[in-house]
Amino acid sequence: MKRIDLYVPHYNTDATITIDENHSSGVPHLVVNYKKAGSHGHKQVAAAIPADWTDQDLAELIFLPAKPRPDRNWPAWEIPAADFASAYLFRFWKGEKAPKV
Repeated sequence: MKRIDLYVPHYNTDATITIDENHSSGVPHLVVNYKKAGSHGHKQVAAAIPADWTDQDLAELIFLPAKPRPDRNWPAWEIPAADFASAYLFRFWKGEKAPKV
């Protein structure tokens, strides 16, 4: 996966999603750059990608159908950090638990 440009209805803005293979942590990161800041006030968010993830896993997460929640409404790629305080992505939509890192 090189780059995905899409509209993020949660924040009413466009975004560019890329993979940072050379992240300073040594672990590849999914990086999302928003045209305007989301409700969290940031124009960029990033999350570590587990070593066993494929491009298919990333695509599944990115295009996961939105389930609007009145109190916590953010894109699927932000759920691991926002709902579970995880710096790593994980397959929460398949019942996977947050990694203990």
